[in-house]
Amino acid sequence: MTETQDQCFEWNEVADLFGIEEENPDMVDEERDRILERINSLTCRYGREYVIKKITLHTTH
Repeated sequence: MTETQDQCFEWNEVADLFGIEEENPDMVDEERDRILERINSLTCRYGREYVIKKITLHTTH
């Protein structure tokens, strides 16, 4: 596994961090892909730890 693969998030991780139900009927695949692409872009730029901390702050405050 490459370093980039180790740093990228998968959808199930993002759903867990944000508390999104896996079978959310309101969320279409395009929206999931857009969210995942944006989060992984930030992850490549700032690292997983930073993104997890930001998500945690966002969801708890």
